[in-house]
Amino acid sequence: MDYHMHSRDSCDCDATMAAMCAAALDRGLREIAFTEHYDLNPGDQCPGFYQPARFFERLEAARAEFAGQGLAIRAGVEMGEPHIYAEMHRAVLDRWPYDVVLGSLHWIGAEFSVFDPAYYAARSPAEAFGSYFAELVEMVRAGGFEILAHVDVVKRTGYDVYARFDTREWEDLYRPVWQACIETGIALEINTGGYRRRVDEAHPALEALRWYREMGGELLTLGSDAHRPEHVAYRFDEALTLARAAGFERLCTFEQRQVSGWVAI
Repeated sequence: MDYHMHSRDSCDCDATMAAMCAAALDRGLREIAFTEHYDLNPGDQCPGFYQPARFFERLEAARAEFAGQGLAIRAGVEMGEPHIYAEMHRAVLDRWPYDVVLGSLHWIGAEFSVFDPAYYAARSPAEAFGSYFAELVEMVRAGGFEILAHVDVVKRTGYDVYARFDTREWEDLYRPVWQACIETGIALEINTGGYRRRVDEAHPALEALRWYREMGGELLTLGSDAHRPEHVAYRFDEALTLARAAGFERLCTFEQRQVSGWVAI
């Protein structure tokens, strides 16, 4: 499955659902989730762009077109900073029939974007990464979503600024996140979007994935973070290799915001 994909219902994507679905079938996928950005921070690229009614109308059209071709299409959404905008998120989630919700931390303290090089340039790596992971723990424990998206997204821009990122140096930052995920029943994704950046790593890398498994983590999914058809299921062969090397034997699937099954890997 690919449980982290976007279409033109995200403001940073021009692809139609039909184009993304066709790409998924071409890559042998049998289950996907469209997880459009629902961002509310005033500094986001286009806060308030996402419209659930429009999304579900397009989703049902895609389901009608591709169901006969063997593609299950789940209704998803990527909620930015769910611990900050919980009430507004809940109003949407209670009204519409979502299958899976991603939680993302794109802002630190609702003030600093994780994609802004200036945030890193003004801080040491310990300060920049420490603040992010501390808030990530807070976000996970607040809940309201099923899958934690691109857990260490800070390494994308952090690598650009610091010219290095070694997961092994930050074990004390990852483990509290894993503990929070395990205790709250929130799944982790292997997000392959990092392979498309200079850091050239999945989120997370193998070492961190091993820590999650060793601590008892079981819930795992795959997500390409695709905004273009050519990025659907991007480097999933490597993601599966990571999962197996970390000790995983299966992935979980979601429906109606519950774990609905398991897929052996």
